[in-house]
Amino acid sequence: MSGERQKRIKRALAAVFGAAAVLAVLYILRPPCLVRKVFGVLCPSCGTTRMIAALLQLDFAGAWALNPFMLFFLSFALLWGVLEAVRYAKGKPPLLFKHFSIALAAWFLSALIFGVWRNFA
Repeated sequence: MSGERQKRIKRALAAVFGAAAVLAVLYILRPPCLVRKVFGVLCPSCGTTRMIAALLQLDFAGAWALNPFMLFFLSFALLWGVLEAVRYAKGKPPLLFKHFSIALAAWFLSALIFGVWRNFA
């Protein structure tokens, strides 16, 4: 295995473990939602920390009840992140680099729609 490939594998693993560490810190600290605290409305990500806690206890129905939007989004984001890490380690170009702005805009639009829906439903 070449030295460059080993470096890429180490960087990819560092990114994956870094993301897991961020989620662990959020789970431990459980910060309050500032949107809900200031404006009194549920933002699209309200309940995500409790949803992750439910997932860690293998309570999938409870996780879905807390925040179906983020459960759906984070599942795909996790899959995409792992695929990107593997592609990076192999020296291949990113999957969504050309269409990342379209995917990001679609996510923001769907988050906005979900946020409005969950406050009026």
